[in-house]
Amino acid sequence: MQTEKFSNRKVRIGVIFGGRSSEKEVSLATGRYVFHLLDLSRFEGMALFMDKEGMLWEIPEKLVILNKTDDIEAKLQQEGKEIRFEDLPGMVDLIFIALLGKYGEDGSIQGILELIGVVYTGSDVLASAVCMNKKMHKRILADSGFLVPKDIAVGKNEWEKGKEEIESRVEKEIGFPCVVKPVCEGSSVGVAVPKKGEELLKAIENAFFWDPEVLIEEYIQGKEFMCVVWGNENPQAMLPTEVEFSGDFHTYESKYMPGKARYYTPIRVSDAVVRAVQRQAVEIANLMGIVGYGRIDGYVVGEKVYIGEPHTGTIMVPSSYVFQQAAKQKVELKSQAGGKVRVTLNPKMLVTRIIEMAQEAHQGKMRIL
Repeated sequence: MQTEKFSNRKVRIGVIFGGRSSEKEVSLATGRYVFHLLDLSRFEGMALFMDKEGMLWEIPEKLVILNKTDDIEAKLQQEGKEIRFEDLPGMVDLIFIALLGKYGEDGSIQGILELIGVVYTGSDVLASAVCMNKKMHKRILADSGFLVPKDIAVGKNEWEKGKEEIESRVEKEIGFPCVVKPVCEGSSVGVAVPKKGEELLKAIENAFFWDPEVLIEEYIQGKEFMCVVWGNENPQAMLPTEVEFSGDFHTYESKYMPGKARYYTPIRVSDAVVRAVQRQAVEIANLMGIVGYGRIDGYVVGEKVYIGEPHTGTIMVPSSYVFQQAAKQKVELKSQAGGKVRVTLNPKMLVTRIIEMAQEAHQGKMRIL
């Protein structure tokens, strides 16, 4: 893969967003913001929209600023330019992946970019696939000694053959309330918190709409946190953010509708627990092979830290907790006088650093990351 520093010209950055997942609208919001955060003194930006069929389009800025993916799709034939994935190596030097959920965080787009030899931001095929699959990463985390909620994984065929048996297992092994979620979905899509058997059956059926496998988890009531990790070989954890919301869980609406949740950085626990969260976040990033940036979600109950999910991508919008955490970071830059100065990590700097980390991670690689 080409990873030279491009000292004689600006680096061509293709920001890819939209997509086929249930998270395409927040992907649009993320891609729009990242596109406008590109440092134009160093980068030349190209907006790449993936439609609901998985086709790729180069679009002008006047489409980037539209509110919904359907609005963009309605204008693609007239104002967009359809492109083939195999044409990307001649068009861009690096892809900033702003796709979220299925086909964006699960290794799919990463595999395509590996095949055509284009540098991309974030983690590789394997790390992305494992972190997207809740059953798989929970098994790895539990086997590695991390505290995770108890769960039962149920496939669709297994469910159809023995609903009463599974309901009985949940009552005995997990209890109520419990959490039902699709194994491979994000942004709380398909998630429910049933408090009795009748609600359990409905929740499982709904979760199967989104994925052929469902996870039924122990309900953990504590302080919910998100901890951003960044770096390649030696990742660092930012100060974790606590989210406060109403209801049984952090829903899609509370995540993305203004005013539905409040965020506190750092999480309101003792300094020792904050350090424990950060330490575990780094350990998990190394274990899972998270590269560039990602985040670890979980819960604090007393002094215990439960790990919910590792993620290889995250939403990036102006109000995002990612930038709350970044604002608590100090980075070292060269001063105009030739010395060094420590400054706060602002959104544009974070996007630039993510691009730089991608170039570093792909430098001289001999295989998939």
